[in-house]
Amino acid sequence: MKDALLSEYDFVVIGAGPAGLLAALNIGLANAKSSGGRNGGKPYSVALLDKRDPWREPVSCAEAVSAKGLEALVPKIEPAWIREPIDGVIFISPNGTRVTFRHPGSGLLIDRALMHKNLAEEARRLGAHCNFRTRAVAVSRFENGKRLVKYEGESSGEIRARVVIDASGPGLGFGQGEKITQGNFDVEPALFALVRGLEYPTNYIQMFFGKRYAPGGYAWLFPRDKDVANVGLVIGKKFSKEAPARKTMTDFMNKVYPGVTVETVHGGVIPCGYTHDPLAVDNLFKAGDAANMVNPISRAGILEAMMGGKLAAEAALAVIELSAESEKQPYYKAFKEKWDAAYGNANLRIHRAKAPFSEIKDETFDKAAGSLARIPAEKVTMSRIFLSTLWSTPSLIWKMRSMISR
Repeated sequence: MKDALLSEYDFVVIGAGPAGLLAALNIGLANAKSSGGRNGGKPYSVALLDKRDPWREPVSCAEAVSAKGLEALVPKIEPAWIREPIDGVIFISPNGTRVTFRHPGSGLLIDRALMHKNLAEEARRLGAHCNFRTRAVAVSRFENGKRLVKYEGESSGEIRARVVIDASGPGLGFGQGEKITQGNFDVEPALFALVRGLEYPTNYIQMFFGKRYAPGGYAWLFPRDKDVANVGLVIGKKFSKEAPARKTMTDFMNKVYPGVTVETVHGGVIPCGYTHDPLAVDNLFKAGDAANMVNPISRAGILEAMMGGKLAAEAALAVIELSAESEKQPYYKAFKEKWDAAYGNANLRIHRAKAPFSEIKDETFDKAAGSLARIPAEKVTMSRIFLSTLWSTPSLIWKMRSMISR
C-alpha cells in the first residue's frame, strides 16, 4: 500500500505492526461510530506509515496468542489467520525431559502477516492513508499545536501532525529528551528460523529452558503447519556477550535438531523490561515495543502491543481537541493506568522476578521436570510446574517473592 501523503494530518501513526494497526483501526472505528470524530461531523484524518509492507514474510515472531485476548481486540478473527489451535505446551528441560501441560483451546498459532494485511486493509477502508514505503526519521517537539514528522523513502518530506502515535519499535528515539518512554529498557537479542523436516504435534508449542539452550532466556518450537516450524531463541541481556545469539542458535540446532533443513534465519531485539516512564507527553503517545509493552519472561508482545495501540488511540482521541497540557494530563494518566491494569502491573511483578528466574540452574530444571514427568499429564498444571521448579531450589522462593509483592 502506498497512498499519497498529505502535508498535514490530525493523527500520524508511525509503525504498522500490531500496535500501530490497532491505533489506526480504532481511530477509524471512532470516526465511523460518530459519523466523524470532531465537532461538525468531519472525520479525523489519519496517516499510517511504515518502512515496508507489514505483511511481507517473514514476520519476526513466534505468532502465538490467546484466543480470548485476540477476540477482545479485533472486530473479527478471520479463519484464514489461524494456522493451528494451541492445546497446550511441552516444556523441555536441559537433559531433554519433557513435561506436557494440556489446555485445549488455550490459544492460536496465527498467520501474523495475513492478519497485518487484513487489519491494514480495514484501517484503510475506514479512511487511513497507508504508506508502507516510507520511514519516519524524526519527530519534532510539540509547537504551535503540531509536531513535524520527517520521512524518507521513494520521496522525502515532512508532515504536520496534531497527534503522533509512535509504534515504531524499540528504541528508535522519537521523543528523545522528552519525559516519555523510549522502549530501550532491557533489550534482548532474539533469532528465529523457519525449519523443515521435523516431527512435532502441530497443536502444541514447545519451550526449552536452561542455560544449555538459551542463557537467561529460552528456546522454542512453534508449529506453522505440519511441514514447517518456527524454531528460535531469546538470550537474556546479561548473557548476550558470553552467549552471542547466532552462535547459541547454531549450537541449539546442532544439539536438538541436527540435520534438518533451515529455510531462513532472521533476528531482532525485544525490549523485555517494565519501566515507570510516561507513555504520553505533548500529543506524542507510545505503544507496543516503543513502550516496552512486552512480557519480561515469556517475551510475548502481540496482544500487549495491540492493547497498547487501542489504548493509545482512545487517549489520543480524548486530547486532540484540548489546548492546555494540564487538561491533557488526566488522559495521559488514564492511558497508563489502563495499560497497567491490562498488562503493566503483571509485567512489573514478572520483571522483578526475572533476575532470580534467570539464575535457575540447569540441574534445577532437570530435577523439577523429572518430578513432573512422573505425574499423569491430566494432573499437570501451570501452578504445579512453577511450584515444582521453586521447591527444587528453596532459596528461589525468597528471591522471587517480588512476583506477589506490590
